[in-house]
Amino acid sequence: MRDRSIALAIGIAGAALYVAFGLGLQTDYDYYGRLAQAFTDGRWWLDEAPPWLNELIPCGEGRFCVAYPPLPAILAAPLVPLFGTAVAQGLVSQLSGGASAGLLYLALRAFGTSRRTALAGAVLSAGGTTLLFSSVDARAWYAAHAVAMLFTCLAFLLALRGERGWLVGAAIGLATLARLPVAAAFPALALLAARRGGRPYLPTVAQVVLGGLPFAALYLGYNVLRWGTPLDAGYGALTVDDFFYRHGLFSPLYIPRHLYAIFLEAPEFVDSDWAFLRFRIIGMSLFFTTPAFLWIFGGLRRIRRDPLLGAIALCAGLALLPDIVHGTVGFAQFGYRFSIDAQPFLMALALAGDARTERGWRGRPSLLFLAAALLSVAINVYGTIAISRFGYWQ
Repeated sequence: MRDRSIALAIGIAGAALYVAFGLGLQTDYDYYGRLAQAFTDGRWWLDEAPPWLNELIPCGEGRFCVAYPPLPAILAAPLVPLFGTAVAQGLVSQLSGGASAGLLYLALRAFGTSRRTALAGAVLSAGGTTLLFSSVDARAWYAAHAVAMLFTCLAFLLALRGERGWLVGAAIGLATLARLPVAAAFPALALLAARRGGRPYLPTVAQVVLGGLPFAALYLGYNVLRWGTPLDAGYGALTVDDFFYRHGLFSPLYIPRHLYAIFLEAPEFVDSDWAFLRFRIIGMSLFFTTPAFLWIFGGLRRIRRDPLLGAIALCAGLALLPDIVHGTVGFAQFGYRFSIDAQPFLMALALAGDARTERGWRGRPSLLFLAAALLSVAINVYGTIAISRFGYWQ
């Protein structure tokens, strides 16, 4: 089979699996579904604010605006008349998150991995990370991650193939219309595209910027409609009198809480219960959630000798930078959901830590890595079922 056929099969299987996991689930936090309904009615605002949707922001007389970027709502708009707001939002989240595995497979192949290694990475991403729970649960902030993951994988693929910068910029621009932090990765994606395409960096990064400009203009115009200013006033309004934002929306003083969340946050111990470890709503360490990501450190050890790997590490670092200075660590969540903003790059680093040598790529992942990947899948499948079906969340 050709790689495109394999990727298509992976994408379809991933999307179908995610939809199957989500059957019968309807999120109460259907911000995007309600906004999609408003778009179909010619409005950019909601005309009611149910008490449980506490992040709706007044934006005029009898108007309430969604603070988040609009792409998931745009994608949900054709589905709302057929399925209703909550199911439409869920389908967009599940289809996007599941289908991203196909694009990631192609990106990993473009990186140079063998088919077996790329397949292991795609399966690990789809089944062994918090992307599974987040996409299936589909509440608004999770759905944003799922949609952004799809287009971040596309941007990664285009950059690794050395495609024109404007294509990379358009893809990361679309991802940004779902999750703003991923925009920070554009300089490193431009570096990656320049190196793979054999072109100078400055013209390439200029093309990336030009490719993303239409999407930036769309978002700024959307801000003007909502807030009367191109500035992102919505997120600022959410931080007012909030204990977790004592130093504003972003501050370096928040970094320690993110480092604890990434490396040390453990499940809750429940005494006298056969399932004695219960997932905490505040989250869980990235490496408890996905043990296979421990191989990221092996990949990072090689970045000095491998410029391509260094560019990918820079992509991951820049994508995570806005997250680790954010006031909260992402709760409510399973795992550390902000990692999804950098997941395509983290996956490449983990695979490189296992299967990339000074002489090139090995033909397959090691048995130890595969065992860790299998454990990661077991943890995430169990967590998704336990939380979504049985409310097993501390």
